[in-house]
Amino acid sequence: MSPTTSPELESAIEPPFAADSPPNDATGNGPANLAEPLCLTGAGAIAIRETSLAAIAKTTIPKTDNQPAFFYGWLMLPLAMLVMIATFPGQTIGITYFIPHLRETLGMSQTEMSATYLLATLLASLPLTFVGALTDRLGLKRSVLIAVCLLAATCLAASQVHGTLMLLVVFLLLRMVGPGTMSLLANNTLAMWFDRRLGMASGFLQVGMAGAIATFPAGVLLLIDTYGWRGAYALMGAILLVILLPLVLLVYRQRPSDVGQWPDGIRPNRNTNEQIADIYVAGIDLSAAVRHRSYWILLTAIAAWALIGTGIVFHIEGLFRQVGYSQHDSAWACTLLAVGMGGMQLAGGLLADRLAIRWLVTASMTGMGLSCMLMALSGGIWVPARGLFVAACSYGMAQGLMTIVASTAWTRYFGRAHLGKIRGTTITAAVAGSSVGPLVMGISIDTLGGFAPALWAFAAMALLCGLAGPWATPPEGVD
Repeated sequence: MSPTTSPELESAIEPPFAADSPPNDATGNGPANLAEPLCLTGAGAIAIRETSLAAIAKTTIPKTDNQPAFFYGWLMLPLAMLVMIATFPGQTIGITYFIPHLRETLGMSQTEMSATYLLATLLASLPLTFVGALTDRLGLKRSVLIAVCLLAATCLAASQVHGTLMLLVVFLLLRMVGPGTMSLLANNTLAMWFDRRLGMASGFLQVGMAGAIATFPAGVLLLIDTYGWRGAYALMGAILLVILLPLVLLVYRQRPSDVGQWPDGIRPNRNTNEQIADIYVAGIDLSAAVRHRSYWILLTAIAAWALIGTGIVFHIEGLFRQVGYSQHDSAWACTLLAVGMGGMQLAGGLLADRLAIRWLVTASMTGMGLSCMLMALSGGIWVPARGLFVAACSYGMAQGLMTIVASTAWTRYFGRAHLGKIRGTTITAAVAGSSVGPLVMGISIDTLGGFAPALWAFAAMALLCGLAGPWATPPEGVD
C-alpha cells in the first residue's frame, strides 16, 4: 500500500528533484533534498516518500563497481572529531576556569554568575530545534562552516566582555553554537558516512572529546596564566579561524556518494540501489517520533545527564575545595574523568553495534547515579576525601557510555530523513537541562551548607532514568 502524507506535511514538501541531478555539489555543499517529511502508516511503520527508490538511487549511488581502495569516511572521522573538540569553548568545562576571572572583573557573586549562566543556557536551548531543521536544509558542510565562524567570533567577543549584559550574550552564543549546534553537526556527519559501523565510529569521536577534557583544562590554565583570560579567549578564536575553518573548507564531504563510495566503505551485496537510497530517505518525522515511548525515555535520560554533568563540572573546583583540595587537584580529577570516559567510549562504541540501546541506557544512568552517591559521601564519615577522585573516574565511565547512546540511538531508532530536527529537540533538552544543574549545586552550597544534598538529588534522578531504560525499545519495524 502506498504511504500517504497528511495535508500539513504535504504543504511542507518541496517539488521533487530531477532524477538526473546530483543531490549536492562536488564539495558536498548544500542540501541533498532526498527526503521529504515522512509519517507513520499503521502502527509504527516507516514511511518512504513516493518518489521511486530507483530514481533516488540514480543520484545517491556511486556509478563505479569497484571497492574503494581507501574509504573517505576514515578521513571524515578525525575531521568530525575536530569539530566536536572545537565545541570546548562553549562546554561547561571550557568555561569553568574563566569563571573566577570573570567574577573578579565584573564584580559578580557566585549566585549572580550561576544565574547568568542559567539564563544564557536556557535561552540558548530555545532555537536549537529550529537550528537542527535548518541544518537539514542548508546541508552539513555549509552548516559546519557557518558554525565555526560564529564560534570563533564569539570567542573574540568574549575577550572583550565588560558588562553583565555582554557576558549574557557571550554565554548564550557559546552554549548555542558550541555544544548546541556543532556537536549536532559532528554526530550527524558520522551518521551520513557510517551505518553498521556507526557505534564504533561514534566511540572514536567521543574519545577525541574525552582527550580534550583530559588535556584542555590544564591548557586553558596555562593560556590564562600566560596571556590573561582575555588573551586566552582571543587565541581560541584565532585557532578556530586559522586551523579548523580551512580544514572543513578543503576536506569536508557531506556523504559517501560525493566521492563515489558507500556508507562504511562497503558495497552492499543485495539490492544495491534500494538499500543505499533507503539509508538516506527512510525514517520518521518529529511528530511521529514523539508518539513513541522510547523517544521520551531517551530524551529524559539525556536531559538528566546534561543537568547532572554540568552541575558537577561547573562547581568541580568548589566541590574539591570543600574537602581541602586545590584548583590543580580539580584539574587532575577532570583528567581522571576523561580517562574513564575515553575508555568506556571505546568499549561502548563496540557494544552499541552489538547490544540493544536500552541496556546501555540502563547501565550508563545507573553508573551515573552510583557515582553521584559516592561524591556525596566523600569527605564524610564513611568515605575519605580521595573518594572524589574515584567518583570522578566512575562518573566519566558512565558518561562515556551515555555519549555513545546519544550518538547512535536517534539514527537507529528514527532514521536519517529528519535526523537534524529530531536531534535538535534532544540538544534543546540537553542544553536546557545543563542550565539548571549549576544553579541546583549553587543553591545547595549557599543554603544547605554543602554540595551533598544536590548530589543525592542527582543520584535519585539518574537511578530513576536507569530503571526506565529497559522500556526504551525501538519503534515497531526497527531492528
